[in-house]
Amino acid sequence: MEDRLDFILEKLGELDSIKERLSQLASKEDLKQMATKDDIRNMATKDDIQNMATKDDIQNMATKDDIQNMATKDDIQNMATKDDIRNMATKDDIRNIKDEIQNMAAKQDIRNKETDDKFERLFKEVAEIPSIKVAVLELKELFEDFMEVQKSMYSIIGEHELAIRSLKRKMI
Repeated sequence: MEDRLDFILEKLGELDSIKERLSQLASKEDLKQMATKDDIRNMATKDDIQNMATKDDIQNMATKDDIQNMATKDDIQNMATKDDIRNMATKDDIRNIKDEIQNMAAKQDIRNKETDDKFERLFKEVAEIPSIKVAVLELKELFEDFMEVQKSMYSIIGEHELAIRSLKRKMI
């Protein structure tokens, strides 16, 4: 029996050393991070995590700045359809219209310049009207004097013709 007691004591000693070792292991920091059997039972299954994103997926995702200029579903629903934009002007149409407007503006500038030149000449002519009036009045006076002289000449010629006729009659 003594052997058995020795054997039991020996096993108890081993058991004490195992307990001591277990308590040391339990106090280690490494073990605190380990999962228990309950934790493992409560963990998600492969099917549960199949649709979850990985770190790489998350890193490759667009940031808020990347999607800021993207259209929302509402934007897309409110967009014009092909039929809506079929009658809209193209960039070429707009360029042609722009060129036509520029040509018309250039022509208008030329017409404005011509009109300005005509007005300037007209204003110069209007400014000369008083001197023209004076010249016309002077010419009128000269013309009246000329008419008076001509009347005098007609009357003198008329008197001479009468005298010449009478002399011719007398001669006959």
